[in-house]
Amino acid sequence: MTDTLEPRRHAPGADIDEILRLNREWWEANVGFDIPRMVEVFPGPDDEYLMFNFNGHPYFGMTEKVALWEWYRTRIDQSGGLQVRVMRLEVRGDTAWLACEATLAAEQLDGGEWTVDSVDATLIRATEIYHREDGVWRMWHTHISPLPDPDEVRPGFADTHRSRGLGWTPWPALPEREA
Repeated sequence: MTDTLEPRRHAPGADIDEILRLNREWWEANVGFDIPRMVEVFPGPDDEYLMFNFNGHPYFGMTEKVALWEWYRTRIDQSGGLQVRVMRLEVRGDTAWLACEATLAAEQLDGGEWTVDSVDATLIRATEIYHREDGVWRMWHTHISPLPDPDEVRPGFADTHRSRGLGWTPWPALPEREA
């Protein structure tokens, strides 16, 4: 499901593999809101995890994140598919950041007061911050936001998200890596 690339910065292979594994677990847990799988990616419930969610609101700690997912899974069906492209991964000592783009097919479950814009094929981007503590990598922050409309022209350039493709970067193609 997740396509991964070699990071541009050199780091031990085991660190890279573990961060990419956590990234894959996080995104695949989103399909069906698999809370136990999601929780394993992040620090404990008493730690100061911070998320800027796709809905525009911040969530503080895993207790709030789990409550959000319990709320979402009664309103959204995300079992329609997932595609993730890692665009950049930098590892520096015990801290790393990863940037990716994704499509996550979703559908509104009820006609209630809450709605999701563009739920048929949600186009999103994310920045993830990882930190290793006591030898264990965890995601400590993620910021998720919508991608522009696929046909919206990028200001200053004549390209669009559709013309560039998911996960496009201006750098030479990097070799794909086992996920």
